[in-house]
This record gives sequence, structure tokens and C-alpha cells, in this order.
Amino acid sequence: MSTFHTPVFLKEVIEGLKVKEGGKYIDATIGGGGHGVEIVKRGGKLLGIDADSDALEFAKEKLEVKLIHRNFRDIEQIAKTNGFEKVDGILFDLGVSSHQLDTPARGFSYRFPDAPLDMRLSDTTSVTASDIVNTYSEEELYEIFARFGEEQLARPLAHALVGARHMKAIVTTGDLINVISRLVSDQNHLSATLSRIFQAIRIVVNDELGALKAGLAGAAHILQPGGRIAVISFHSLEDRIVKQFLQGASWTAVTKRPMVASDDEVARNPRARSAKLRIGERL
Repeated sequence: MSTFHTPVFLKEVIEGLKVKEGGKYIDATIGGGGHGVEIVKRGGKLLGIDADSDALEFAKEKLEVKLIHRNFRDIEQIAKTNGFEKVDGILFDLGVSSHQLDTPARGFSYRFPDAPLDMRLSDTTSVTASDIVNTYSEEELYEIFARFGEEQLARPLAHALVGARHMKAIVTTGDLINVISRLVSDQNHLSATLSRIFQAIRIVVNDELGALKAGLAGAAHILQPGGRIAVISFHSLEDRIVKQFLQGASWTAVTKRPMVASDDEVARNPRARSAKLRIGERL
């Protein structure tokens, strides 16, 4: 495996965290290890966490550091168990990796219609995307699409899914795409709708917003005064949670507004287009 994930805001994160020799840092989403490698190069002591076992296997090839297969929602307990009770910096790189999106069997992308409708970040998660679209009520599906996808067609899409699954279980990404494409015929609109619906379901499968809130709260307990936290988000729901968190009394915002990727970075890595970076310092 030669490539896994191209890190976003690499320079900005390392500088924003003020990485120093001998400092302790946690990469709560180690992924392909891109940010982690730079932290170690600068002499930082690193603890890596990831819910995805594939990410950890790849990171092991690049980093000789402690790597933990857990969800970052448990960051406080993980840190204390591994000698990182007080740290100088923490990174959360949210969303899904290039590897996850490009691996058909994971079911994250609508580019692979024959893929199983899975979307789990970790194989320890019990509920899959297929479970949700086949068993949740029409009202529950509507709430998911409207709240987590901010989808205008949430109501008719939920109704169409419930009707379709009575005829045939929805088990592949293609099955889900077929239902949605019957309501959205324009190809440009279809791609945007698919992105929003896939995002909404993925967020629920992995309880991503709940994990983010828990992870940030845990990070506040282990980050020492003057330490910094950097969070890279990829949609407004995540960014809103991070913004509100850094407005708390214990923080000063290093970035008054979220940083966005430069044109050059987007050209090199198109998935950086929607990325936002916020950095805060513990008072």
C-alpha cells in the first residue's frame, strides 16, 4: 500500500500546534500518518488514535509510535492509560480518508454502485448504512436527511426509500442510488443530492457528531494551559460544533475565522476544497 490519504493543512496544522521538541501530542485521527510524521520530525512525542484498523496498519509502516485502535470519543481515557495525561497539542482531522472513499468494499462513495452499503468507520460498529435505510421509519429517515444532510428533498426521499425497500432490500450503494435517481433526474443535482444523503447516513452510522462533542470535551481535560487544539472539519455541522466549543471560557481562538485551503492545495488535493481549520489555545 503506497498511498492512503493526503493530509490537508499540513503546514498550517504543524505551525498552529506550535510543535516543539519533547512536547506531547495526540493525533486523534492518525489516518495515513501525514500530520503525525511531521510532528515526530520536529521532535514531538506522539500518540496516534484511529477507529479504522486499515489506517493503523498503514501508519505502522511510517511511524514508530504508540497507536491505539479506538474512537477518539474516548480520548481522555486513552491518553491517561498511555502516559499522555497532560499534552501540548491535539489534532482532530474529521471526515473520511481518501482510502476509505476509494475502497469500494467500505461503501462510503456512490462512485461504486456494486459496493455493499456499509459506511462504518470501524468494523466494531454494529449498525451499517443498510441497516438504517432498511429498518428506520420514514420519519426517522426524514430527520436524518434533513438534519445531517440539510437536504431539501428529505421528505420525498424518505418516503421513496420506505416504498422501495418493501419491494427489494436496499443492500448496495447502487440500490440507494437507484431510488434517489428516480426523484432527481438532473445529473448535476443528482451528484449533490447523493453527496448529502451519503453524508447524512454516514454521520448516523458512526455517531460522528456525538463522538466529536465527546472527543472535544475529553481533549479539554488533558490539554495543558497554553496547549493547542487543531480541528479540520469538512461540513458545516462539524464546524459549528467546533466553533461553539472554542467560544467557551477556557479557550482563546487562534483562528478568528476558519482557515480554508489555498487554490494551490485544492489543485493538488481536490478533497481539501470543503476543509476548514480552526485552532484554539487552552487558557
